[in-house]
Amino acid sequence: MDGTRLTRDGRAAAVTLQPVACTSRRGFLRQAGVGALALPFARCTPDTPDRSEAGARRGAADGSGQAPDRPNILLVTTDYQSGMDVPAIGHRFLDMPTLDRLSREGATFRRHYSTAPICIPARNTWITGQYPHTHGKWENIGGWVPETSPVLMAELGAHGYQTTAVGKLHLGFPDDEPLGGFDRWVSADRKGNFGAAGQQDDYAAFLAERGLVRDDYLRMGVEAPTPHVYDWPWDESWHIDHYVGARALEIVERGELREPWFFWVSFNGPHNPWDPPARCSAPYKEMDLPLGHTFPGELDTKPTDHTRLRFNYTGDIPRLIDSDYRRRDQIIHAIRAGHYGNLSFIDEQMGRVIGTLERRGDLDDTIVLWTSDHGAHLGDHDLIHKGTHYDLSARVPLVVRHPASIEPGVRDGFSAHVDLMPTILSLAGAPLPEAMEGRDLTALLEDAEASVQEEVFIEVRGNVSIVTDRWKLGLYPHDGEGDLYDTEDDPFELINRFEDGDYADVRAELSERIRDFSPVWPPTFSVVGG
Repeated sequence: MDGTRLTRDGRAAAVTLQPVACTSRRGFLRQAGVGALALPFARCTPDTPDRSEAGARRGAADGSGQAPDRPNILLVTTDYQSGMDVPAIGHRFLDMPTLDRLSREGATFRRHYSTAPICIPARNTWITGQYPHTHGKWENIGGWVPETSPVLMAELGAHGYQTTAVGKLHLGFPDDEPLGGFDRWVSADRKGNFGAAGQQDDYAAFLAERGLVRDDYLRMGVEAPTPHVYDWPWDESWHIDHYVGARALEIVERGELREPWFFWVSFNGPHNPWDPPARCSAPYKEMDLPLGHTFPGELDTKPTDHTRLRFNYTGDIPRLIDSDYRRRDQIIHAIRAGHYGNLSFIDEQMGRVIGTLERRGDLDDTIVLWTSDHGAHLGDHDLIHKGTHYDLSARVPLVVRHPASIEPGVRDGFSAHVDLMPTILSLAGAPLPEAMEGRDLTALLEDAEASVQEEVFIEVRGNVSIVTDRWKLGLYPHDGEGDLYDTEDDPFELINRFEDGDYADVRAELSERIRDFSPVWPPTFSVVGG
């Protein structure tokens, strides 16, 4: 997929994609005096750790180097990062040395899907191991999960883990659960919304101390030439993703994590507004970036729900495109340059945290997972944001590193967010609650050739999809519509075969599998919080 993009007439056109660095040569020289922690993780040369001391801190009895029974767990999450945003298996022009190293030394899942590719549903699937039809979060709605749902942090806490979080939990809304189920949460839960009633958090207080208020921040997005796209104009350390990385780094450096620990570091980016520091967006602005696969009138051939989504979240962008389609490529290019710049900036922050764990001798005895709640279309299918079963929205990163137990390499077997909680609990040696519906992926982590499932299901806003080796079918029962793609012949999911009689048998078989999977058909779906 790298190196080509489709023109509006459907022909493939070559693009030149070169690796970039978040910091320009001039910028790097300017920053050379700020110390080693400012360097990207992959370029750090850490001190050799005292392994015996590190082992003693974890209570290792025999010094054998084997994984401890209760390893520390670091969960790194982003928002809007698609599976293509993993340089090892996707956009190789992305400058993400931290994620590159984790991929090189860990398991990289090529076909990992968001079970519910919208923020709150995806994140509640992470922490319950359940589908939306069970935990009740089909859309971005408030309220805590039902008492009958297991919760990852509680299960780990019962197994002796200290649970700490920094950043965006977005499991409901801040007032729903002040600590999000954690022993400690440094909250930065509202990119672009801090200061609103009921949405105060630690990051908002941090900014208020520096004289920056919500209206100043939001005005940048409204007034930008391309809505919601601009270079961060204030002190870099005020940026929300720097704040999350800096707070996480402080917690590690000060030794505030009590072993065994579960530490969730959750970045707000690259969710819009696309606002990286100029040094991070500048290289991408000069590149001939992929601009998304679509064709005029595509949405007329797709389920009505996709047209509704086009104007959700920030409908001003598609309205601007519609007002002058000649600007479409320019607008998408600006969005993507900001998106990729945000990712490079996040990678840089996480590199400081990972590098510190390594210098302390803790990294190799820590299971590190990197994923995202969902991806974003960024121009694919004439859409900008999230919420469909298309790969740019639903296929997301999953990289897992733990040298003692995980074989490095790419995993081609299917996996999904509903599988994360059972997998994390299994890696922690904790009991697996019967109420979970996901699969334990440890067999796939240990053996690159293993497989734990032949399909994955996606649920969003009352719609259900199935993804198999060749086919992707979505049913939209409340509209009486569907879409079907042959992903071998049509990898960009452009041609809807749902009404094509030549595919009737495939449609019937996959529809039956969806109905067998769903406890109620059509699914009961409400946007009212619960």
